[in-house]
Amino acid sequence: MPDGTGYQADPGVIDGIASTLRKAATHLDGLGNSTPATPDAGDASAAVAAILGKLTDSAGQLVIGTNAAGDAVADGSAAYAETEAQAGDAVTASGGE
Repeated sequence: MPDGTGYQADPGVIDGIASTLRKAATHLDGLGNSTPATPDAGDASAAVAAILGKLTDSAGQLVIGTNAAGDAVADGSAAYAETEAQAGDAVTASGGE
């Protein structure tokens, strides 16, 4: 707003944030396809395998959460744009500028 009151969100910036989140999730998911085999750690091999399994599962959950965050930001952007358009239409219909 010109007088400094209210709020403003640039739809391009919001869409960029959503895109960044989705790209990060895709990149992380791709890294998950290249996990190494369980190393030969002697007596600790089973423990190391369990730790790697938990890390892999946590990374998978991070992918899901990051994708969901990207979707939520994109949904918020669409809702914001729709609300702004409706508000603008209401102001114009009432004789405002």
